[in-house]
Amino acid sequence: MAALNKDTRLIMTILFVGAMSGTNVYFYANYGISFPYTAFAHAILFGLLTVGSVMGMKAIFDLAINDRIELYLLDRRIKAYWDRRTREEQQRQKIRETMNMNQMSLNYMAPSYESSEISNEFLATVEQ
Repeated sequence: MAALNKDTRLIMTILFVGAMSGTNVYFYANYGISFPYTAFAHAILFGLLTVGSVMGMKAIFDLAINDRIELYLLDRRIKAYWDRRTREEQQRQKIRETMNMNQMSLNYMAPSYESSEISNEFLATVEQ
């Protein structure tokens, strides 16, 4: 299961291609103009350099960095899941303890009345 969804991958790819193209424009503007070729040859050379640099860097990232990023994000999700489960279990345990304490305190505090302890005069006043 991939840790990155398709939309995030698409956005990252677009940003990556834009960054590589911008870097290529900068270096070609500084160093490529000195080549003694026609404008058409410069356009083809620039296109090949741009596509080549993007493909090369993408291949390097896919081989070396992409798996590490995926594993890091997946490990972070797994850790967050187990942390959440631990917190929920601690909250359940606290609720159980509180309910048990309340149950015990109710058992000790509840007075037990028998019918012989209530006077007839009191019952007569309650009925009126």
